[in-house]
Amino acid sequence: MTEWREHSYRRLIDAETHARPVLGMTPPIRIRRLAFMSADGGSDLRALHGQMAVVAGVAPEGPAWARQLAFSRDGRQVTWELHNEFATMTWSGAADDWDAKPTGIGLELHEKLLLVFATRIDVMPTDTIEPAALAGFNPLSLCYSSIFDDGAQAATDFHLDADGFTRFEVAAGRSGELRIGVIVRRLLEIETYRTMALIGLPLAREMGGRVATYENQLAAIMQQVGQGGDTAEDHQLSLEALHKLSVDISRTVEETSFRFAATQAYGEVLAERLTRLREHAIGEFTTIERFLNNRVQPALATCKAMEKRLSGLTEKVRRSISLLDARITLSIQTQNRSVLDAISQTGRSQYRLQLTVEGLSIIAISYYALGILGYIFEGLHEVLPFTKGEMLSVSAPVVVVLVFLGIRRLRSRHS
Repeated sequence: MTEWREHSYRRLIDAETHARPVLGMTPPIRIRRLAFMSADGGSDLRALHGQMAVVAGVAPEGPAWARQLAFSRDGRQVTWELHNEFATMTWSGAADDWDAKPTGIGLELHEKLLLVFATRIDVMPTDTIEPAALAGFNPLSLCYSSIFDDGAQAATDFHLDADGFTRFEVAAGRSGELRIGVIVRRLLEIETYRTMALIGLPLAREMGGRVATYENQLAAIMQQVGQGGDTAEDHQLSLEALHKLSVDISRTVEETSFRFAATQAYGEVLAERLTRLREHAIGEFTTIERFLNNRVQPALATCKAMEKRLSGLTEKVRRSISLLDARITLSIQTQNRSVLDAISQTGRSQYRLQLTVEGLSIIAISYYALGILGYIFEGLHEVLPFTKGEMLSVSAPVVVVLVFLGIRRLRSRHS
């Protein structure tokens, strides 16, 4: 029988496909969810995964080990799920369950993590939300709408209650158990992705002052380059300042790039989940989708603008460094040309001096040569029919020419 080697990710893909199943819910019911982010880069979440498996009584293997742990405890249905950068703890119980921190489900294991959000959903078997439930919301931010094509009503104001939870009130008398499970899941996803999308906004605001400082530093450096001296020391100081600024900006980009990218991703998922609510406003109140879009979209735009601002600043510094490098190169070339011109001028002067020395040497050597010949001709004029002066007169041009040719030949050999 043929056997194939299975891809290591196949089981994980299968587990992800069937993760987060929609469970039927019977109202009245209260659902709570807490979300925690890592406090040390992710290792605490991975360690918590194993600890929660012990609480849930699940062996660290099989499909359930991939993402989600589900178990029952003291009448509550509990689901713990590990996400990429956070973990959620969700439990459901009776509508009169006011215990926001129940024991026995592993909440104490999350004490060293960072709480991101807490939300509560109360689902009632009525067709409309009771006025008493609506009275607990802030009317200035109350979202009250029919959802899933009038299959239910939902209301929230996204304010924190005394326990630190945001609250959703749902009237699902016209929906079946499975549809109620879908509604609860959708509202939990919206609250989850709303919070995760908005985490980038405080960071973008914090970065505003730092980026403004970088921009001012760059402007001051380039002004100094334009108005300062043109010496090597000036160029070196400007180049060092630009490189330091480039390092600082790069460090800031590394600190923020993941969060800004995640913000955009969460924002896209949130927008998609909001459209699935299929809302219609009730009375003069707004819908959840309209309310969140009015808050989240500007936040996403702010993060996007800060990301572009950092990217543009990085490009400006890169161009400034290139410009300064070009100016330094041009200055070095100008200096080299001046040095070469000076060397060339010195060479010409030395050549003229050499020619002058050679001319004087020819005269001096010829003078001494004719002096020696004079002694020789002094003894020969008595034998030859020529006087000493006649023989020197004839010999002088010949001696000068011979000396000239000799020196020229000697110079040619040394060249």
